[in-house]
Amino acid sequence: MKFRFSGTLMRFVEFEREQEFAAATIREAIDGLVAKHPQLQNVLFTASGSLRQTHRLFLNGDQLGNDELARAVGEQDVVEVLTAIAGG
Repeated sequence: MKFRFSGTLMRFVEFEREQEFAAATIREAIDGLVAKHPQLQNVLFTASGSLRQTHRLFLNGDQLGNDELARAVGEQDVVEVLTAIAGG
């Protein structure tokens, strides 16, 4: 499966827009992603392990909740990681 990044998160993944991982679940793929880029742990997740509210995960275009990280994924699946931007 692939992760796709944009915006401010690109600097935490060495400016590689796509990261590919062989994994059975989204959580397993995230664990591989964080192992490769440890700085993402504190950027994406709270101390309790929940996805920070400033980030959203989309699996093939459908938004995922924190309770859906155990979902099975296949080779062709894509998880986009988006960061909410606030301003005024």
